[in-house]
Amino acid sequence: SEGHSHPRVVELPKTEEGLGFNIMGGKEQNSPIYISRIIPGGIADRHGGLKRGDQLLSVNGVSVEGEHHEKAVELLKAAQGKVKLVVRYTPKVLEEMESRFEKMRSAKRRQQN
Repeated sequence: SEGHSHPRVVELPKTEEGLGFNIMGGKEQNSPIYISRIIPGGIADRHGGLKRGDQLLSVNGVSVEGEHHEKAVELLKAAQGKVKLVVRYTPKVLEEMESRFEKMRSAKRRQQN
């Protein structure tokens, strides 16, 4: 189906250096939580299972769909050993969000000038 692929399970080892990706979005931004950046050379990058634009559906069996950004961050921080992520690739959502953030940023810049 267009724009929505099947969910995938990605397991990453949690180490001192974290998981090696950043997330964006959340309920307060009216957006799904998704992976906005894979840090080069980090765990996620070396593992290869995650893509920028993956929507984060759950962390270790706890759903983050419709949740606040903070909740996903807390779950990722609290996870130990292996972290089991369920993700779905939704590049369209990423594009929409980024253009929305860009608009907000440029509006803020205009207010500051």
